[in-house]
Amino acid sequence: MEVKNKPLSRHVITAFLSGQAVSLLGSSLVQFAIIWYVTLQTNSATSMTIITVTSLIPQLLVAPLAGVWADRYDRRWLIMLSDGGIALATAWLMIMALRNGLQMWMIYLVSAIRSLGGGIQSPANQALIPQITPEDKLVRINGIYSTISNMLMLLSPILGGVLLSLTPIWSVFLVDVITAIVGISIMFFIPIPHQITGKIVNALGNTPRLKEGECWGFPESRLDAVSSKDASSQDMVISELEALESGLSKFNEGFSYVNKIKPLRNLMLTYAGFMLMLSPVITLIPLFIRRHFGIEVWYITATETALFAGMAIGGLLVSFKGYFRSCLRTVRTSGLLVAMVMLTVSLLAIFESILFSIFAVLALLLGMIVPFYSTAVTTLFQREVESEYHGRVFALLYMIGSAAIPLGSILLGPLADFISIEYIFLAAAVIQIVLMLTSLKTVPNTFEIETALIRTKRNRVSQSEMSEESIDHESQEVDGAVGHDLHNNDDFVPGDATQENDDATDRELHNNSDIVTEPSDQQLGNGH
Repeated sequence: MEVKNKPLSRHVITAFLSGQAVSLLGSSLVQFAIIWYVTLQTNSATSMTIITVTSLIPQLLVAPLAGVWADRYDRRWLIMLSDGGIALATAWLMIMALRNGLQMWMIYLVSAIRSLGGGIQSPANQALIPQITPEDKLVRINGIYSTISNMLMLLSPILGGVLLSLTPIWSVFLVDVITAIVGISIMFFIPIPHQITGKIVNALGNTPRLKEGECWGFPESRLDAVSSKDASSQDMVISELEALESGLSKFNEGFSYVNKIKPLRNLMLTYAGFMLMLSPVITLIPLFIRRHFGIEVWYITATETALFAGMAIGGLLVSFKGYFRSCLRTVRTSGLLVAMVMLTVSLLAIFESILFSIFAVLALLLGMIVPFYSTAVTTLFQREVESEYHGRVFALLYMIGSAAIPLGSILLGPLADFISIEYIFLAAAVIQIVLMLTSLKTVPNTFEIETALIRTKRNRVSQSEMSEESIDHESQEVDGAVGHDLHNNDDFVPGDATQENDDATDRELHNNSDIVTEPSDQQLGNGH
């Protein structure tokens, strides 16, 4: 009887996901605690802007280098060292809080360090998953990882609110340190194949022994042909510089591609403006809650819970629907609905008629709309951009979306110290409405139809070329067979055969009047 080997990779994957979930929980709790602490202590929009910028900008700046490092160095150690650095910074903050010496500049500094560590850790995490996951299980594991992240984003404000209500802030910092130690310990001991050598070892370089009937089950290393021992440090530096230069060149190609297609360029500009106007809501919501409802922690907890619950519901609705008849119309409709929610909040606040229950419902509604907008934008670019430019164009789209929040916070956040927040929300909502309406002209609905026709034409041309190649191949085979027959047949008369073929062709053309031709571009347009 054949004994099947039991793959151990699933246990490694489970341990990895568990460790990262524990670590992410601590990080989410600290992020919630820091934002609420700054809100309560300062009541300043400028302070909220600073904490937003220090939380986002460092990870954006380190992202290009982090990607190179994740391909060059051991990803396990990148994850452990970055997580450890974050934990040390948080531990220092905890000590300062215990000694009653916590100051705002310390919060900002640690926030920047945490952002820097997260920017290094995130690419390494994403790159490590396919390193330990068989290809046929990759979609499932990525889905589980995404679900864990979303659930923790939903739970962190609830747990953070409970902790801040019952304990001092240093206890939240302590939880983060403990969860980081747990995550690092798991990463230290689990066996992982190195991305270059393919050798399966733990952090100490030891390979655990397999028992009878067991196997690792890891995917084979794609870089087995690369030998790290053969490359000098100088060659490695040159390689990294060449990769960076090549990456910048490719990025410029993506920018040029978008710029030369006017509707696509206008669509990306509209997206950038919309996200820029959404940044005040993301940045100033805690301050808005404090000024209008009070300083109780449960207000911000309930608001963030409603927002993330709405996003979860919206994501399920999008998944259930499965498609958009017109992505462009969905972008406009969902964008207008987001603006209307912001407009409603601002007007209720201006007329002092807003209740927290109404505000929480509007937060839930806003969360439900966001997945429709983001999914429609992503799908629209996936459809309208040629596949060979997807990576470069989506890098540009990611950069715009990521930079819009801190940039909007810098431009609009400090105004809240001089202007009521509701008026900033009102202005942002009006600009969003204008952007969505002007997109009717700058990105016409015919854009999707025209690109669909182009794709159809290209597919037909491609199919035609494939058919011609097939016919040529068959003709070559027939010619070879005929040549062989001619060589073996001494009674064959070329002139007689040619005349017979021509006569047969003339008779066939005369009898067949239903010749089907390839439709012209004008006919394609009329047909659609």
